[in-house]
Amino acid sequence: MKKLIIIGLLAFSAKSFAQTAVENGTIYKEHPYITAVKEEVADFAKGDTVGAASFYADSVKFYDSPEPTKPYGIKQARASWQKIFTDWGMPTIKQVGYPDGLQYTSDPFTVQSWWEITVVNIKTQKTAKFEQVVFDTFNKDGKITVELSYYDTSAIKDAMK
Repeated sequence: MKKLIIIGLLAFSAKSFAQTAVENGTIYKEHPYITAVKEEVADFAKGDTVGAASFYADSVKFYDSPEPTKPYGIKQARASWQKIFTDWGMPTIKQVGYPDGLQYTSDPFTVQSWWEITVVNIKTQKTAKFEQVVFDTFNKDGKITVELSYYDTSAIKDAMK
């Protein structure tokens, strides 16, 4: 019985270590959709909401850190962008690292990018600096259909006081 248990454990151990690697897609350092994300961010940083909006599908859904369970569309995004420029002026946006293009085997193409954003509150003259990670998912027409944006809001809240 002892030998049978040892043989069973050895067989289980061998199977655990004999797993094979399985690819789930490709990661790109350069890709037209990565270029599109960089151009969209550049338009936003210049205050060009029309240019920035042109990269999104009409049916795009935005998910944001402050209320991640409440998606909104492009009309609300453009209004939010205008409010940022009114309340905070023009942001300084610096790319952190380089964006990755994620081409999964069975999912839409997604660009994952990291940004350092600095804004100055017009009313208080206080600066808010924070990092943001963004996931943009593209459709077959090359338009962004989903944007997930994650950042810590504490610097923004502090600058508003």
